[in-house]
Amino acid sequence: MNPAILNFNEHGVRIAFDANNEPLFCLADVCGVLGIKNQNPKRFNLDAGGLHKMSSPTTSGVQSLTFISEENLYRIIFRSNKKEALNFQDWVFKDVLPTIRKTGSYSARQTAYEELNRLCMQEKVSKDKGTFHSLGMHRRKHEKHLNAVRIETCKANLQIAFEGLHHD
Repeated sequence: MNPAILNFNEHGVRIAFDANNEPLFCLADVCGVLGIKNQNPKRFNLDAGGLHKMSSPTTSGVQSLTFISEENLYRIIFRSNKKEALNFQDWVFKDVLPTIRKTGSYSARQTAYEELNRLCMQEKVSKDKGTFHSLGMHRRKHEKHLNAVRIETCKANLQIAFEGLHHD
């Protein structure tokens, strides 16, 4: 199995899909993103039905890794008080849930598209600023790298979303 990789805060999270085309997330990667050192699934009181052992290629060869369901992913994130988890919680509580309450749905594809447009515009503005201010070139170089990472992440998210549509 070759899982897709989703980039979050410059960390890769391997994602696979179960027989029902539901996403599964690599537990080790999720813990890495959240800064959690103890990756034992028992410590999180996860739903056993949402734990899956899968063989996956790694830098050390093919290994058996634990993948978790979306529900278990939320259990880990919402129980954590780490900054990384709180950022995700803020997004869910301040953006996703209010949008669902107000409109009845949340379109990740539209949000990703809007984010991609915003980042491309931010990149263009940053480029123009760097052109006019030579002292800002170091900052511009750093912004350019960050924008490139963000744009590639948005593109990957859109691709994953549209691949999911194609399989429906």
